[in-house]
Order: sequence, then structure tokens, then C-alpha cells
Amino acid sequence: MNRFWHRYIRPLIDVVQPNRLLEIGADSGWNTRNILEYCQNKGAFADIVDPAPKPSLHDVLRQFGTEHYRYHPLKSVAVIPQLDTPDIALIDGDHNWATVYSELNLLHARAEMAGLAPPIVISHDVAWPYARRDMYYNPDDLEASQKHPYAYRGMLPGVNELVEQGMNGVLANALHEGGPRNGVLTAIEDYMASAGIEFHFRKLPFFNGLGIMVPAARMTPELRRLIDSFFTAESLLDACVAIETDSMHLRAILAQTETCLSRRTQALERARDVIETLSRRIAELERQPLH
Repeated sequence: MNRFWHRYIRPLIDVVQPNRLLEIGADSGWNTRNILEYCQNKGAFADIVDPAPKPSLHDVLRQFGTEHYRYHPLKSVAVIPQLDTPDIALIDGDHNWATVYSELNLLHARAEMAGLAPPIVISHDVAWPYARRDMYYNPDDLEASQKHPYAYRGMLPGVNELVEQGMNGVLANALHEGGPRNGVLTAIEDYMASAGIEFHFRKLPFFNGLGIMVPAARMTPELRRLIDSFFTAESLLDACVAIETDSMHLRAILAQTETCLSRRTQALERARDVIETLSRRIAELERQPLH
């Protein structure tokens, strides 16, 4: 989510001028810092939700006054019914249909109770790999009927089955891609189809995807122009540059890792040669008669 902040999320926030924000899935706190800087500068408030963040999140939180945020170390589905309705909700938590669909419906129900429109929702992971495939950080949190068969194996683009060598193999990924109730984007589409109100939805397909869902009651001409501007040729060309820069960083890290492994392999081979030479010399000495 942090990679979308300066080019997409912050301009959207500047247009909407929210008084209250919700972040689901803070992780290391990279995007939390952005949110809290906005809140501090504009006098807004944010609810930060993450039951198992990285330790660095707490380092970020300590840099801001608690008058601008409240941290909730709980699951989103347990927290949302207790919160005031945000103007904007940023969702980057559990990447599976059951969780996202529940989050959206709980936000909707909470807004209805307050006589408000549901919040504008900015969702990460609406492109590959989790647009149409569930992932479970903790599969035991969901009932059997809420999840697909899964395995701790990786994924490759265009390959339906999980593979031994692929992306995110340390996580519990659904065995298959696509089909009913599978994936983040599917959850968003199913929610919009069942909510009974009109939404405007656009999707940026890179960096694992960013979905922007705006209830018609919260759409303004200025906001529509801004979102439309994200899809102009000029804006998409800028996105291509950002994607290429990110790719080059990853390739540089990969090349550095390969060089390090190659050097270690060569060092091990040299050490093996030395050991073999010494072993032969020791054997020769042992065969010599004692005088």
C-alpha cells in the first residue's frame, strides 16, 4: 500500500479531506506513518487495526500523539462494530474472500446505524496473486465453510495450481485460483452486487493492485476527475517508470544475492580442495614406517 501513497492515495485524501480514517493491516507501519502525518497536520483521527504487526509499527506509533489515533491489536471483524464510521478505509489485512467480504459488510452496517454513507474504501491486492485466490494468515481463524483447501506452497502467474518454487510459499494459499468466493477482488465485487447502493469502482493493476471503491453518495466531480486522471496515458506512463524502478531494485538485490552465493560456493570449493589435499598428505604420512 505504501507504494501507492504519494501518487494515488495522498491526492485522493487531499480531495476528500477526511476527518476520520481506518487502516486495516498496518504491518511494519510504513503507510501508517503517512496516515498519521496527515492526521497530525490536518487534525484528523485514525483507527489503526492489526493483531500481529511487525515491532516497527510501535516505533512509528510512539512518534505521534494519541489524540490523532487509536491502535487496536485485534482482528478487523471484531473491531469494526466498535468504531465510528470512517470517511476513508484502507484495507490491507487478511487477503481472502471471507474476511474482506465481512469487513465491507460490517463497515456498511456501521455506517447505516449512524445514518451515513459507507466509507470510501481503498483496497490492496485486487490484482494477482490474491485478486482471485484466497490466502490465510491463520487458517484456524475461519470455519471450514469459509475457506478453500489450501497448502503452504507458492504461486506463479498464469498457473492455477500451487508450485514448490513460487511466490509466497510460506503462506497458506488456496489450492486453486478463481471460482466463487475466492480472492479479494471477488469479495469486493460480491459486496457491491449485494449492497443495494451504487458504487464507482476503479482498479490500478500493478504492485499487486489497488482498488478504489466510492459510494455514489460520497462521489464529487472533483474526486471523479482525480480518479479518472489516474488512468490517463501520462499517469500510466509514470506508473510504468515506477514499476521499472521497482523491478530494477529487485533485480539488483537478486544479482547481489547470486554473487554472494557464488562467492561462498567458490570459497567452500577451495576449502574442500585444501581439506582433500591435507587428508591425502595425512594418509601418506600414516603409511610411512616409523624410524
